[in-house]
Amino acid sequence: MAKIAKIGSVLGVDEQGFIIRKANIDKIVEPWRSLVDEIVTAYLNHWSDQVHNIYIRGSVAVGQAIPFISDVDSFAVVSGNYQDCDRHWFDGFNQHVRPKYPFCKGVELSPISGDRLRDFDDYGYGGLRMLIVTQAACVYGQDISPELPKFKPDIDAVSHAFDLSEDIQEVSFDLLYTTPQKPPNEQTAYVHKLGQWIMKRILRSGLEIVMERHQCYTRDLYPCYQIFSEYYPAQKTLMYQALNWSINPLDSPQEIVDFLATFGSWLVAEIDHVYPPQISDDFLLTN
Repeated sequence: MAKIAKIGSVLGVDEQGFIIRKANIDKIVEPWRSLVDEIVTAYLNHWSDQVHNIYIRGSVAVGQAIPFISDVDSFAVVSGNYQDCDRHWFDGFNQHVRPKYPFCKGVELSPISGDRLRDFDDYGYGGLRMLIVTQAACVYGQDISPELPKFKPDIDAVSHAFDLSEDIQEVSFDLLYTTPQKPPNEQTAYVHKLGQWIMKRILRSGLEIVMERHQCYTRDLYPCYQIFSEYYPAQKTLMYQALNWSINPLDSPQEIVDFLATFGSWLVAEIDHVYPPQISDDFLLTN
């Protein structure tokens, strides 16, 4: 069982209440910097005519990456239709860098549309705008964050909580009915993947209902648990359970489903209390 490390970065706010970005290319140091340089080269080799900017987010971007635990999350801002970008090289690139950089758990690669980022009426890209402005370091091209709106830790920064009810329903169904259809040798890995994913959603949703009161923002799991627990001490033990299972996944689909039916349902109800349905519905209609 992996030990739960009390680590993570929390973003504060400036005098106007906007989230302060910590991510910066200068914080990406060796041995991670050489890997990031290879990521940049790979994007340019495969999408040379389309790439405008390349970003790194997560622990690597703030200089807090942990060898053999952290991965590298990257994305390229491209011109034209991002869906036309060939992704077949992703697996090969990971196979290439894995033996060369064994301290990295993996590299996430993705194209996103520059046109949609700059179209502020395209509310489907609101979460990506927030990601760039608050959590990503530009490692190639001109940083476009000054062109994008700033964000405060309020309803505009919610990216998990409003989907949690649907996420719980879908994961519960898949755990109970899709898992048995998998080959026996794949079932445990499938349950682990679903369980860890929904536990991370719970932790981040928990943070989202207290971030305005605490005037902060984070996606890191331990700070999500810690800050949530300051405002909901009665739920601290259950949120710690979610934290533990996000790192040390459960084998039992039924145990996960039971937890989602109890604590998950409580959290969904509390989300509705903090962000009443009419307010959140209005937000979703405009975003």
